[in-house]
Amino acid sequence: MIAGNGFLEIKVGKKLMQISLPFETVKGSSKKNSYRGDGGKLRRRLRSVAQFFLILLAFTALCALCVACYRTLLTSNLLNVTSVQVSGCQVLDPQTVIQQAMIPSGVNILSLDLDGLRQRITEHPWIASAVISREIPDRIRIEIVERKPVALVKGQQFYLLDDQGVCFSRAVPGKHAGLPIITGFDPKISASGCELPREFTALIQDLYQESQLRLPWRLISEIHWSRNKGLSIFAVRGGIEIDLGRDNYGPKIARLEKVLRYLEEKGLHSKLRGIDLSHGDRVFVRGNFKVRKQDRPEKKGV
Repeated sequence: MIAGNGFLEIKVGKKLMQISLPFETVKGSSKKNSYRGDGGKLRRRLRSVAQFFLILLAFTALCALCVACYRTLLTSNLLNVTSVQVSGCQVLDPQTVIQQAMIPSGVNILSLDLDGLRQRITEHPWIASAVISREIPDRIRIEIVERKPVALVKGQQFYLLDDQGVCFSRAVPGKHAGLPIITGFDPKISASGCELPREFTALIQDLYQESQLRLPWRLISEIHWSRNKGLSIFAVRGGIEIDLGRDNYGPKIARLEKVLRYLEEKGLHSKLRGIDLSHGDRVFVRGNFKVRKQDRPEKKGV
């Protein structure tokens, strides 16, 4: 027999002889069945592909079921709008807002176009913004923010001005007592829906905010706008003209308050005709004031 180390072993009687061979023996290796291995990999791949398509099929079926259910809900009478709730009304009547919304009778709550509904509502001149929400199964909630008029603008007619500088509605002065009248604009640009110059809008917003703290807005009868001078206001009492210029309204109104209090204490308020606060920290007062003889400066000869 051939040994694994390159020797031939021969048994003669009881003796074992080894004969060297001129070549080396090579151990044979058993080959695996490559066909069977490739077949296993193929089966695993086919199984993975089948699982993927099963999952895709199940997902497609689920989506189709959801679409069918949604279409069923869109035609269900159980989801028809039966009530509309409106909040935020201060001037407007809730029924006016509902009429402006124009919600079709018996419309399905899911098929209602909320963006279109919001656009129709905000077309009303008194409504600045609106938030629309669904309350399943049958209620629509509308929350509005009304425009806040701060003054009347005198043009070819009178228009209400909001705090954003927009003329949003025609007005009758007698129905809006307490609002000052703004003058100084070209009548052609003072119309409903127009926006006044940005410079004026910024000034009127600043004046309005500062006036809420110190000077009651209702005490102002007129606000006059001039591109050169800025804002001048006329007081309800006595029609006193007060020139404010175009900046720093907070400190100016504080000084105005002190001046008016002083003149009131001295009994000079009825003699007052005007106050000019447009020159920085200086205050100029105009009026028919009589200076007592002892307060007059002595004349000196030359």
